Amino acid sequence: MASFTRRRALALGGALAGAAALLPGCSSAPPADHAARRRATSPPPPRPGRLFADTAAGLAVADLATGAVRATYPGAVAEARWSRLYQLTDGRLRTYDAGNGRLIADVTAPGEQIKAVSAALVALGPPPGPRTRTTLTLIGADRPRTLHLDGNIEPEAFSPDGTAMYVLDRLPPAAPDGYRVRAYDLTRERMGPLQTRDKRPVPAGQEEEMRGQGRQAVLDPAQNVLYTLYTHQDSHLHTRDLVADRDLSPGVHAFVHVLHLDQRWAFCLDLPAPFGLGPAAAHTLALGEAGLYVFDASSGRVTLASTQDLTITRSALLGRAGGDGATGPPEQGAADGGTPEHAAAGHQAPGQETTGHEASGRGVAGQGAAAGEAFAVAGGGRLYLAEGGRLLVCDGRTLVPQARWWLPGQARGLAYLNGEVLAGAGEQVLRLDPATGARRGALTLPGLRALRHAESATG
Repeated sequence: MASFTRRRALALGGALAGAAALLPGCSSAPPADHAARRRATSPPPPRPGRLFADTAAGLAVADLATGAVRATYPGAVAEARWSRLYQLTDGRLRTYDAGNGRLIADVTAPGEQIKAVSAALVALGPPPGPRTRTTLTLIGADRPRTLHLDGNIEPEAFSPDGTAMYVLDRLPPAAPDGYRVRAYDLTRERMGPLQTRDKRPVPAGQEEEMRGQGRQAVLDPAQNVLYTLYTHQDSHLHTRDLVADRDLSPGVHAFVHVLHLDQRWAFCLDLPAPFGLGPAAAHTLALGEAGLYVFDASSGRVTLASTQDLTITRSALLGRAGGDGATGPPEQGAADGGTPEHAAAGHQAPGQETTGHEASGRGVAGQGAAAGEAFAVAGGGRLYLAEGGRLLVCDGRTLVPQARWWLPGQARGLAYLNGEVLAGAGEQVLRLDPATGARRGALTLPGLRALRHAESATG
């Protein structure tokens, strides 16, 4: 797709060539410096890479350089490091190399659903529901292994060495309304509690019980720490309070559950109100160099937490009613690249922003405004937040808003790769300049639901 700048340059170049032909002794070729300026202002071509996205047809893998969809895997589940894709169909589990799509394994697989995966193990089991005993099948390099476990058990993750399976133990089993996170030792074949963050074992009966829903999880692959955002957690007690015999009832409505997959400890990072009071889909989290970000689009509140001491270090309100304090969008925003055609087609041009309640769910919502699904990504020292039809840019350390750009459709996910912001919008994935929001290109993914991951191609 030619950019507005390129079209203007081509038209201007043609006019100059025609004028030069009328003048004696003038060459029709554009001056060398003019050609250099054109090259300098042309968007850089996409580097080799691939992106993964949930679509109506399944998990799609697209080539960033060509825009072509290389493969689609209905019902597939990716492991957290995106090295493997698993697909359960017709009683068979198929394992694919996520990078090149090569079929690695195709085995008979008893079990109705994929419950948890790693690069080496897959847990299969029944769908969620009331039960007092759970049968799971583990498939790895060895023959399938069947586990018959007491309770209502939902596998969540594996330790990197494959010796532990982290599970949600739903309580009470026959009519669950809460759960606790436990570890099943695959070597000793027994269930046990996690440790506290200071490596103390949790006494029997003092494990934390949680209520609500897990909204989103992100893995820090370098530290093997899994961060899971939970919302609507009314009247629960943390393990650290139970162990210390503190009868506290914090009334926390949202927190981040921090699980160290290597060291088998867990910690809950409480989030202040209004986190958890709005829709679950309006909440999102992202990891960056400065720490862990949590954003609630329904209130406009964003926090930054240290991943070292697990405390909130900074908080900001970005979506106050009547304006969010962000600077106006740049001259070439993500929605229209500066072209008047998009404004005429019904998209707001730069400078015609609505804010707060006026957005009515189109953008990062003000207090009380309806919010859609929110997305976040950090990169290049900045934090990018999308919801509805708007993308808000903040400084990654201070959380000070720097810009806001329109998207040409409903936000469908964010990624940061090769010095570019990739933004899902409607059925497109846009390549955006991270400093100005200018559109560098786009690819179309029919039925796009959520951009999940992007990575450079290595083979």
